[in-house]
Amino acid sequence: MKRKRLLKNVLGLGLVLFLGVYFTACEKDKPAPTLDLFITIDGFTVDIAAEATNVTSWSWDYGDGTVSDSVGSHTHTYATGGNFTIKCTVTGEGGEITKTEAVTIATIKDLLTGGASATNGKTWLISRTAGGYDGVGFVKEALAPDYFPAVNNMLDVLDLPEEYDNEFTFKFDGSYSIDNKNGNVLAGWVYSDMDVDPGDIIKTTAYGIFQIAYPNPTDATWSLHENQDLTIESVYDANDDQEDGVPETVTFENVDYITFTGGGFIGMKDYTSTAIIREIAPDRMVMTMFFHSYKGSPGNDGDLYLRPSFIMTLSFDKK
Repeated sequence: MKRKRLLKNVLGLGLVLFLGVYFTACEKDKPAPTLDLFITIDGFTVDIAAEATNVTSWSWDYGDGTVSDSVGSHTHTYATGGNFTIKCTVTGEGGEITKTEAVTIATIKDLLTGGASATNGKTWLISRTAGGYDGVGFVKEALAPDYFPAVNNMLDVLDLPEEYDNEFTFKFDGSYSIDNKNGNVLAGWVYSDMDVDPGDIIKTTAYGIFQIAYPNPTDATWSLHENQDLTIESVYDANDDQEDGVPETVTFENVDYITFTGGGFIGMKDYTSTAIIREIAPDRMVMTMFFHSYKGSPGNDGDLYLRPSFIMTLSFDKK
């Protein structure tokens, strides 16, 4: 009996070993997966080009706490700057393979200024080619997520020469400079395009709507606020007759915005010293500023003339 039992055990073990070798050989006969990754960074968005063969499933870990099973090439947007490792694992009948790519996402401050090593900062110009503006509508309407189309190019619409290519320079230490070419500023010319004779616009620094000239500020600074709520005290025209300014408080939630002091501004000098960063990349950014009140002069309903009625979105190119 013992001999028969031993023989059965030996035969059983042999069968297990045979099947193990057989299936292992079968697996080895199936081609192993291959994987190549190519990474392109544009601001906070990473464009991932993935090429793979013999793959049945995908697994991604972007290093920021998010994962996905996206198949092949796709994009991923990071919420903040920093150093991250993208890890991709692909699995097929012939096994699995994992590859990683390290990426560095610049912070908003780095993108604005060129980083701490850029001692002269980074200079931006209102774009003549990439993007445009939308200056129609009340501030409160800008709460709609799709309200910021780039429909035209501001400088081309106004047919302004290159002397209106104001230069806005952000420095890492918070200092800020403007070169507005012979004192020309965009705000007054925007308003003059609204059927107003430019000769009737007063050259003063008091109110944006009357401004076509403005001296370069010497003590301007800027500060960045990320993922914060921004409250704007605005005024709108309830009856669309430009007579009855109605005050309204509008809050933009979880936005990135800049506050200027010391006479600083971006794009156009107007009542407000705040601009929302809509998009930003190493060579291009889109910002929204607030401008023009329906109550056009002091003495109208207190200080309502200092509250903006509209928003304007401008794109900028790195100089």
